Amino acid sequence: MRSFFRVINSIFFVAAFLAAAFCAYEVYSVVNFPKADYEAQIAEIKSETEETREKTIAARKDFEDEIAYLRENIRNLGDEGVALADRIEELEAQVDTKTERLAKMQKQAELFDDMPDAVETARKEYGLKIRELEEKIQNGETDVRICYWTLDDGPTYITKNFLDALDEMGEHVHVTFFTANQANDSPDEEEMLRREMTSGHSVQNHSYAHVTLASGSVYVSVESFKEQIMLQDEWLYEVTGFHPTIFRFPGGSAWGRDLLPGAVDAIKELGYEWVDWNCNLYDAGATENLPSSGLEITRALTQIPEEPIAMILGHDWNTNTLIAMKSAIPQLMEQGYVFLPLFPESVTMGMIATR
Repeated sequence: MRSFFRVINSIFFVAAFLAAAFCAYEVYSVVNFPKADYEAQIAEIKSETEETREKTIAARKDFEDEIAYLRENIRNLGDEGVALADRIEELEAQVDTKTERLAKMQKQAELFDDMPDAVETARKEYGLKIRELEEKIQNGETDVRICYWTLDDGPTYITKNFLDALDEMGEHVHVTFFTANQANDSPDEEEMLRREMTSGHSVQNHSYAHVTLASGSVYVSVESFKEQIMLQDEWLYEVTGFHPTIFRFPGGSAWGRDLLPGAVDAIKELGYEWVDWNCNLYDAGATENLPSSGLEITRALTQIPEEPIAMILGHDWNTNTLIAMKSAIPQLMEQGYVFLPLFPESVTMGMIATR
């Protein structure tokens, strides 16, 4: 082993000496030769450089050959050599394993980098297909009926129960959540948002604070309005990795447009669509005025069949709405309604509340 390290030391000494000599020569050339003679020295300098490069390559090859020799013969050095050889093989195996794992992780990372664009492309294609279906419905070319069941103001402390109920109804039942960060205080908001997304539901923007009165109102100014939309947009992107594309006015567009002329233009400037509803459970407001679950079921089963493309307004903080949804959706499915997530390509964009 000592002879091996002596060889290594000698090789590095030669390499260092050659490098130092070459540097000294270059300094000497610059200081002592006048400018007129520089060109005459270029060829010689290049020659010296090439010679140094070749000697360095040769020294490196000698070093690698010596390492290879030691690897082949190290087991002849007794127990210590055998143990060292085993350790070298173990380390090399670890390096190979980690290198292979790193390559796989890099490929996965590349897929993750491309995933948002791929998902957005697929989402848009799906949205356009749904629009084709909507147009056929409008033209009377199909008996299929669509219900966009929307739930505002979440995530809330009972959003999990809504998602559990939707899971029980089957993989083809989807809704749209119009979310607001500060509308409710729930410890698992981020978990619920991710679950909404991964379950195939549509997750959209209902402003950040959902404050419609007093000095902190969403509608104080166009600047405040746009800020509220973008704060919610950024939060949803931070949590889910995707930007929402549809906005619902807190209180509805009639209120928002009356309080803030120019609100619709502001939404468009931010790249959003917006939508109200044409069916209403009237499940928001003062607690003493909230309808029973039975009344909500009645409203759903009477209003929705009047609309071949229904947009129903509900809220995922109301337990009566949860009960109503679990009862009404299966009955409406039997009547031929499909429950789809809402996309910005829909013909319903810009729909003004009719109930």
